[in-house]
Amino acid sequence: MTLHHRQQQSLLSNSDTNNTDSYRSTDTEYNSSQADERVPETSHLSSTTETFFHIVCITAGTGILQLPYALKSGGWAGMAYIALAAAISAYTGKILVRCLYYKHGVRLQSYSEVAEAAFGPRGRLVVRTLKDVNLLGVVGIYIVLAGISIDSLVVGTPVEQFGERFWIAASAVVVWAAIVAARQIHDVFVLSIFGTLTTVVMVVIVIWLGVLDLEFMHVRPPTKAIDIRMMPISLASICFSFGGNLNWPDLEASMKSPKKWSKALSLATTFIAFIYACVAAVGYGVYGGHVRSPIFLSLPSGIAVSIAKAMITAHVLLACPILLTAVFIEAERDLDISSNTLGVFKERLWRAVFRSLLMLVIALFALFVSDFSKIVPILGAVAASLVVFVIPVACYICLFKDQRQFSVWEFVWCGLIVLIGLACLVVGTSQALADL
Repeated sequence: MTLHHRQQQSLLSNSDTNNTDSYRSTDTEYNSSQADERVPETSHLSSTTETFFHIVCITAGTGILQLPYALKSGGWAGMAYIALAAAISAYTGKILVRCLYYKHGVRLQSYSEVAEAAFGPRGRLVVRTLKDVNLLGVVGIYIVLAGISIDSLVVGTPVEQFGERFWIAASAVVVWAAIVAARQIHDVFVLSIFGTLTTVVMVVIVIWLGVLDLEFMHVRPPTKAIDIRMMPISLASICFSFGGNLNWPDLEASMKSPKKWSKALSLATTFIAFIYACVAAVGYGVYGGHVRSPIFLSLPSGIAVSIAKAMITAHVLLACPILLTAVFIEAERDLDISSNTLGVFKERLWRAVFRSLLMLVIALFALFVSDFSKIVPILGAVAASLVVFVIPVACYICLFKDQRQFSVWEFVWCGLIVLIGLACLVVGTSQALADL
């Protein structure tokens, strides 16, 4: 399939050029002047702050609830694993976007095109398949989890009789309405803000309840510094909690100032690592070897836990439309669903029809495939391990090997990321198969 490149426009003004020149540093290494020459209307582009909220909302999901248990497996060394996973996440996110600009004068439009540039049409097909399977599967799982969570929250109320399937269907309808109404990533900014706020509220509740519970403990449960035997499982669990870079090319493309992508990603990743560390430290520090996953199972029951559950339920529903943008934007580009070719009315109509049909398929799988919630994690373990860790590094080295000299330390760092990615693949797949 032919690569679709973004055409360059007129040269930047002098003031813009000066700003661009000052931005060329070893941290980014891609031509940022290309990054700021774009056609879309600025009213539909996202600010750096909006991008920060998008990244946090996409990344800081349900994975945060199993972090104390990850420390139970690996010991307090898990705090270092959180820092390592954050560093890997930020690095792979930056080099993936850098690969979009590997060829002077053009910007590749997607992760799939990066893979095609590096490994040919088969590379594009593999990445496109892994990416779409992972994202669609995650959204399906989120819808199922939201439905189950809502069903448990309404016990004892007049709507208790509706049952899980009703709430799964209702959750799918909510996601469908949001994704059909949103035309671009900028349009779901409000969802990202609320998604981030729900995560923060949930984190505060977990920490508060954990600290309060500590006061009533006569003997603190035992903890350990490190468990070498369980280190791969602990590290893999933590690394999966930072997966999200499948959406990064589209988020960077949606920015008013793409040259600030690295800054937005670094700030968001640091914030995510901070709240992860807080939940992990409190959960493991208070409950030690007795901590359970998700952490809600270890907390004292009551209205506060119910509120925390409601917050994480709201978060997964708010994150779904943002996750789906990476699938829809690329698919609609391939199908040539745009106002330039169809006109505004037909473009909106076909966009709504296409997104509705895909959401219908996701909802039907979530509702009627009995092993859906068990099969998807297997596919997700394979897809996420490769497209989040291994493939960005492989593409980066392949595309830039003739353009720059890699240091020994950078090769070592890239090799470590690949090894961790492969370890995540083995551990994640093994755990998913064991749950069947």
